[in-house]
Amino acid sequence: MHLMQFSEMTEELAWKEGEGDRSLLHWQLEHQRFFEKIGDFSPDMEIVVIEFKVIENS
Repeated sequence: MHLMQFSEMTEELAWKEGEGDRSLLHWQLEHQRFFEKIGDFSPDMEIVVIEFKVIENS
């Protein structure tokens, strides 16, 4: 789990999310659009990024 500001998102974590072209720019644009739509965006807003790891694939 990562607790960080929106503006601190990394290329590595954006890639791991796997959406769009997996770039940091895509992540920033789409997430900013989402947060602006619900009326709650700021570059210094705190976000929680959770990573999951597959330990068994059947």
